[in-house]
Amino acid sequence: MRFAGSLARQLSHPRGQSGRLLGSAMDLVNRRPLRLALERLAIEPGEDVLDAGCGTGAALAQMRRSRPGSLTGVDRSEIMVAMARRSLGTAATLIPGDLAAMPFDDCCMDAALALNVLYFDDAEHGFVRELHRVLRPGGRMVAYVTHRQAMDGWAFARAGLHRLYDAPALRDALVGGGFAEADVEVHDVAVTRSIRGLFGLARRAG
Repeated sequence: MRFAGSLARQLSHPRGQSGRLLGSAMDLVNRRPLRLALERLAIEPGEDVLDAGCGTGAALAQMRRSRPGSLTGVDRSEIMVAMARRSLGTAATLIPGDLAAMPFDDCCMDAALALNVLYFDDAEHGFVRELHRVLRPGGRMVAYVTHRQAMDGWAFARAGLHRLYDAPALRDALVGGGFAEADVEVHDVAVTRSIRGLFGLARRAG
């Protein structure tokens, strides 16, 4: 159980060499969820895009292919931001910081990605509220989490740091964070033969 707790803490806030190794490992694990999330986000050329919880910058690297207007990544782990900077150089603005208090003006982004970060949101849905705040009217976000049906069987997810979701819980989080219920969709998708993932698509009312 001690290892499970240590892994849970690293997943919530990667630090040191262990954090670097974990970031690289998660890039491999998340390849399919990342691809499916970006398909749903459907970035258009010239759009300003935010990756909230950007990790090593793997998603931002993929986003460059869509010729966005600007790319911005935020992560509370300085180790992850440093890895992203080495990978992306000047292709993205990368900021270490709290996802519940991001240093951006209201209504400044067209699209946002939240891949595997809502596990660590608070009961008031602070992450989601910030994403809603920074999106322009008509802007959209895609959030991904692994279904709790799988995570219930993983020791690190029972260490008390992860908030687990089924489809109704993810919908409730997005609505609780400020998105209108009519503007929220949640899709339950097989990401491997044995693991299901949840993709939440929410659009800020225009």
